[in-house]
Amino acid sequence: MKHLKRSQVASSNYHYIKYSLPYFLESMVRLDQHLIEFYAASPHLSIEDATYAQVESLKKQLDERSIQVCCLTQEQCVYPINIACEDDAIRERSIHTFFKTIEFAHQLQAPYVQILCGRGYFDNSQESAWQRSLESMARIVDKAERYGVTLVIEAASVNTTNVVYDTPRIRRMLDTFQSKHLKAMLDTCAVAMAGEDFREDLKILGKDMVHLHFADGTPAGHFIPGEGNLPLADYLQALDEAEYDGAIPFEIYNRKYDFEPEQTMKKCLDFIYGQILD
Repeated sequence: MKHLKRSQVASSNYHYIKYSLPYFLESMVRLDQHLIEFYAASPHLSIEDATYAQVESLKKQLDERSIQVCCLTQEQCVYPINIACEDDAIRERSIHTFFKTIEFAHQLQAPYVQILCGRGYFDNSQESAWQRSLESMARIVDKAERYGVTLVIEAASVNTTNVVYDTPRIRRMLDTFQSKHLKAMLDTCAVAMAGEDFREDLKILGKDMVHLHFADGTPAGHFIPGEGNLPLADYLQALDEAEYDGAIPFEIYNRKYDFEPEQTMKKCLDFIYGQILD
């Protein structure tokens, strides 16, 4: 690899949720990891329930271990968080949850907050869901701009959403707002599930592609490398060719790994460090 560096590799706590926050943090110390994507969900950090004092305590614990958060990612699939929902109360609560996430990211000095653009009922108009998403996004982007935090849009599977489910739709959303605080990310499993070409997606997004979720799949699954059939080594080569300089966090979002999270994380790191030598 000419451009990718080991310093871009990030661990994460997605598959540590059956373990305490102190266990996760000490696991990062044992694995010598200093960059993480932080999955903001119970029991580690429930955005809706957390206080600013709790987040300040988390920041102190991170600083004591020289750990930097590259992205704060709140739970948006299991919890009823949906910024394009047709239920006004759910949509409004979802927007305010993102407001808190942005404030917490600012506290943690995390540059990015991941966001899905919501979904409407599949038996109703896609375009009306898109419009509700736009209205919500306008408010959330405004909040991000005021706090100096950048939102990164991830495309969810077409089985999950009818709003932003592929890279061209990420591009459409970015072009609508043209904000320096709204950027894009790719997920290796989502790219494969959409039947897209990873290199073509990198071209579509260009310099607006600033974050990544890295995992194996069939194409779904979010497995550790080697347990799916995605061309992960080729994806890394494509990132290297594109001179990608953002973080490369593992999103091992699969409950099969919850019981041995540290061993799982080590296997992921062993794989990627075998590809990125510098």
